[in-house]
Parts: sequence; structure tokens; C-alpha cells
Amino acid sequence: MTVDAQGGDQDGGTRPGLMLIFDRGQRPDRAAVAAALATIPRAVVSHDPAQADPAHHVADPPQRAAAGEDWLELLADGLTFDLLGLSPGPGLSAPEVAYRYNCDIDSLLDSEAIALVPGPHIAQGAHALPIIRTLLGLGAALTDALEGVQTVCWPLARTAIAPRFFARTVDAWLGGGPFPALGMLGFDFDEQGGLRSEGLRFFIGCELAIDPAACRDRLAATRLAVRIVQELVGYPRPDGPQKFTTEGGEVFTLETDLPMGLLKLRPA
Repeated sequence: MTVDAQGGDQDGGTRPGLMLIFDRGQRPDRAAVAAALATIPRAVVSHDPAQADPAHHVADPPQRAAAGEDWLELLADGLTFDLLGLSPGPGLSAPEVAYRYNCDIDSLLDSEAIALVPGPHIAQGAHALPIIRTLLGLGAALTDALEGVQTVCWPLARTAIAPRFFARTVDAWLGGGPFPALGMLGFDFDEQGGLRSEGLRFFIGCELAIDPAACRDRLAATRLAVRIVQELVGYPRPDGPQKFTTEGGEVFTLETDLPMGLLKLRPA
């Protein structure tokens, strides 16, 4: 699921959004966002439709005019992002959640959201790692700075993440640590016992599938998946079979199956 320029949800759109979930009636307004940005280096409001005529703004004026005034354009590290669904306008519906990380939520029905999405100028390049890093870094900073964030959602993987866990793992990644796979991706086991990722396609163009023979210990298989993902995000996708050896000495073969949209991992 992605978030469109009018502030609603749509499938198959072009602007993947990070969603911050609040209790109903607790979403921030533009003043709260301005106060939060004052604590975030290199991030500012670059356009406020409440303070200017949208028709004179160069970035996609027809769509943004239809969005009303309940959004802001933010500039971070030279890239623009739209923050949608601000109070007092209508909030965004909370997304579907299939995977939960460090948070215990039964339902988001009584919640509402704001969304941080790439601006129209960079929407077509939203898969590029520099844009992803800035989007998640700005999202992590807003999560820390805004009051009342209950959950962070990444709808592309149908994940819900505890705010502090999200901010901590994203900040660690931006500081040179591991990619925050537990949050940006979902992991599940199919009927045959194999493990499949959900959401990895956005980052590398394929999902990861681990053979059932390597998944007898499901916790170990999930850890293996996370370890493999670290070798995939931000690097060229393998164009042929590759060997992968774990720290424990186990050897696996990683093969690309483009017709199926999968990277398949099996014991060597």
C-alpha cells in the first residue's frame, strides 16, 4: 500500500509512505511539527500550503491543491518529502498489519495516522537507497520528536514497529550498522515450512525464499534471513548462483529466480 498526494490510501501508487500512528484525535498539527523540526538538524519546512498559494508552487500544483492545507513539504539533506494527514484535517486510515516488532497491538481501528512520503520531484526514484535512508532517518527523528506516536508502520511490508525500536534500529543503520530488517520486512513460513520475506522486493526487486531444509529451527532460519538481507540491501543483486557461509560454517547456495521474483536460498 502506498499513500497518494491527496492524503488517502491507494494500492499501486508511486509514493511509498512511512506511517506514524496516533490515538484518535492526537495527531500533530503544523505547529507541533514545526516545534519537532526545531530539534532535528538539516530538516526544515520548505513549503506550507497554508502560507502560500499552491498554484505558484512548482511541484505538482494540481494534486497538491486538491490535498488542501493539512500537509507540509519538508526538506531534509537536499530531498523533499510530504508530511500528510496533519490535524485539524482528516487523518489517514491506519494500514493493514501482519507483522509486529516489539509492539503488542490487537487492532488499529481506533487509531489514525500521518504519513511521510517522497515528494513529487523524487517519487520515481523512491527505491534509491539515498532517498530511503533520508526518508527513514527523517521518520525516525520525527518519531522521537513528536508526542503521542503509538506505532510506526511500513505498509509495503505490512509491519508495525514500536517507536523506540524503530528509531534505534534506523539510527544504528544510518550510523553504519545493519539494515533494520526487523521492521522494514516481514518474515513468514509457508505451508511447506520454507521462509518467505515480504517487502524486500521494494529494496532489491525480489523477495527472499529459504528452502524448508534450512528452516527446521524457525528462529535460526529467521536469523539467517536477516543475515542474508544484510548482504543484499545496498548491493548489486546476484546475477548467478553464489555461495554463502554462515559464521557457524554452514554453507548455502543463493540463486536468483527472476521469473518468480525470488532469491532462493538452499543448503549447498
